[in-house]
Amino acid sequence: MENETFDDASSDDPGQSPPPGKSGGCGCGETASGGDRTNAAETAEMDAILAEIDDAGTGADTGAQIEDGHDLMTHGGGSIESVPGFELLEPLVEGIGNTESVALATGFEQMRDAGALHYRDDFLAESICGKDDRTHISTVTAPPWRMVAKLLITAGNGASYVGTGWFTSARTVMTAGHCVYSERSGGWAKSIEVIPGMDGRLRPYGSATATTFRSVKGWIGNGTVEHDYGCIILPESSNLGDRVGWFGFANYPDKTLDNLLVNTAGYPGDKSFGTQWFNAGRVTHVRRQRLEYMIDTIGGQSGSPIWRYNSATKKRHVVGIHNYGGCDNKASRIDNDLFAVMQRWKKMGER
Repeated sequence: MENETFDDASSDDPGQSPPPGKSGGCGCGETASGGDRTNAAETAEMDAILAEIDDAGTGADTGAQIEDGHDLMTHGGGSIESVPGFELLEPLVEGIGNTESVALATGFEQMRDAGALHYRDDFLAESICGKDDRTHISTVTAPPWRMVAKLLITAGNGASYVGTGWFTSARTVMTAGHCVYSERSGGWAKSIEVIPGMDGRLRPYGSATATTFRSVKGWIGNGTVEHDYGCIILPESSNLGDRVGWFGFANYPDKTLDNLLVNTAGYPGDKSFGTQWFNAGRVTHVRRQRLEYMIDTIGGQSGSPIWRYNSATKKRHVVGIHNYGGCDNKASRIDNDLFAVMQRWKKMGER
């Protein structure tokens, strides 16, 4: 097992442990087309509104650092028409994955959220902000949903727990720091199984088990929530990202992030095992190393991506890594230093 820590930016604010009653792994979990609750006309209208918002804010992106992803291109070109009753799973997966149902993980009923084990809090604590309007993703084989992965984690002390991750290259999967390293759970994880686009008993693209992880000194040495992020490097033989695609990520200035509509998806522990759920909302507070938002999340989504979707360019860029609950829910902000670290980690997982 190969693990390594990287230097990270020092914070002007002292690191704080989660206050009592707050969850460290409520997942927060984008507003792509994951829901089934709007008709085509409403969806088109919303896309037009979002396009206007994105166009209006283009000038505010000046000076941003942006690393593009690899998502829609993984389809090989073309789109499938929307025909009532036509099942999308088979044509989307055929040739690169499978549609066979498999057994659920052993002991899945007892698997707790990684954050709940690390922070020793109730993983349901204050994760739903107002009305619970999370939406089940039924088309996990389409991007961006298939770029989000269920994590089955074996901790350093042998305990089993769950989290969420997302691809940034063929073999690099970003997640929360407490998913790869938890001092309270025995240090570095022994192994993590990564299952992209998992949907209940379906593993459309199979899975890969990793024993190589990365994090930063701010998390490994100090346990500060601002630095609660890390990554998983899949084995060289497991280029799952080439099949499912990967997210871009960006370091945006404060004025772009302030009040920005963002999205998230992940695998909450209060829903059927292995099902992916989506929610969206606005960034409510922009801190130097943190983002806060009113997005519904539940334990199990530790490490979920918080991303911006530009409907005009069809590009998605992650702006934060969800890792800490309690309304407002919180993520490590991708700032200049984290952006540079993620670029290094991305290269480690390239072909």
